[in-house]
Amino acid sequence: MARFSERQTMKNKHEENNFNLQNIVLPHNEEAEKATIGAMLLEKNAVYEVIDFLKPEMFYDEFLKSIYEAILKVEENSKVDLITVAEELKKTNENVDITRITLLTVNVCSAAHIKTHATIIYQDYLRRKLILSCAKTVSDSEDASVDVSDLIDNHLSNIENIVNNTIENETIPISSVVDESFEAYQERVKRVNEGQSIGVHTGLNRLDRVLNGFQAGSLNIIAARPAMGKTSFMLNIARKAAKRGHNIFIVSLEMTNVSLVDRMIIAESGIDSGNYKAGRLTSEEYELMIYGRERIASLPIEINDTALMTVQQIKSQAKKLKRKGKCDIVLIDYLQLIEAQHMKDRTKNNEISEITRTLKIMAKELSVPVVLLSQLNREVERRTDKIPILADLRDSGAIEQDADVVLFIHREHYYNDNANKHDGIVRIAKNREGMVGDVKFWVDETISDFRDEAPRNSTFVSGNYERDDDLPF
Repeated sequence: MARFSERQTMKNKHEENNFNLQNIVLPHNEEAEKATIGAMLLEKNAVYEVIDFLKPEMFYDEFLKSIYEAILKVEENSKVDLITVAEELKKTNENVDITRITLLTVNVCSAAHIKTHATIIYQDYLRRKLILSCAKTVSDSEDASVDVSDLIDNHLSNIENIVNNTIENETIPISSVVDESFEAYQERVKRVNEGQSIGVHTGLNRLDRVLNGFQAGSLNIIAARPAMGKTSFMLNIARKAAKRGHNIFIVSLEMTNVSLVDRMIIAESGIDSGNYKAGRLTSEEYELMIYGRERIASLPIEINDTALMTVQQIKSQAKKLKRKGKCDIVLIDYLQLIEAQHMKDRTKNNEISEITRTLKIMAKELSVPVVLLSQLNREVERRTDKIPILADLRDSGAIEQDADVVLFIHREHYYNDNANKHDGIVRIAKNREGMVGDVKFWVDETISDFRDEAPRNSTFVSGNYERDDDLPF
């Protein structure tokens, strides 16, 4: 069988010209394509051997591609054979060459080798995609106006799409899933016996007992109205999870990396944030700050504070860190600042939906939890009961739909001056794997530290209490 044919479709010719491949004939196997179509026309059930992974666009020959498209349409309502497929083709092309179609069955004795031939088509398709992707990268690399980082991200994204096409949609016997489930259970038991959390530490032990930490592959939304402390809560998660050995990746679209680190140093040191920012630390506070600074510097945390990042750029960064073993959880501040891929007639709801769906897929692919901060709409301000509900999620119902866990941060002191300013709740509004309800927390807003309860010394003075690792939490 000839590996390469002289005949090219206009589409492929166009692609070749665009990427300076005029003298290269892209991989394809005309004989395998003919044999695959012939087998499906010869035996009515042959299509079911390949339908799960063989797509029309994988055919190099446009005529054979059109036949396969007709076969798929016929298969939906009728039996596939020469007559039914020919009739389907006539709906779009009255001058279809029936004789040419008939000849496809002449050299096919049976459908016994259809999967082998279809696999050749599939592999050649991937080779073509790889060649075109690499050629485009080469071509773009010659343009000095193209940012190198964007070039690399685009190339990795294209390669990723090709890789995803290599995953066949195969069924799995339930027995193997049961075995996998039991292995996962044994791993959880092992982690518990070793004093480790099942998921990534949430920063609050009470919350961990409900969620079992942030779970691998999950999309977790943390939402609140402005000034409730979303960013501080996120940094609390990052700092305390990192101290337990988890590798943290923070994407900050609002604050600079220096501002984030300053907050973590203040929280770790227990020093007054006003004195720190004003450069008026006492000698005691200065010593505590140096100690906290060293602690924070040693934590496994990576930060990207690039403004206007797209969801694809975030995904690319997370994958790079995952390959290096430096990403156990992704924390993003915040959803509404992620740059969307603007398209004609695209609404804000559609953009948000695309972002949350992509992040959910990323969490599953990388097997890491994604924690995504989000703004709430103003409806909560108009209600007597100020505790947020799912309907308060801003911009899109897809946020609730795609999320595995939705957490709301609420501090009554924000609305009521008579309420204790240190008290707050995390409302678990959605939990795909467990219970919902309220978890209380205690916060020192002076140092942005969140805890399960107030320190043991009942008379609270900012900075005058033991650090986290001295507390039984």
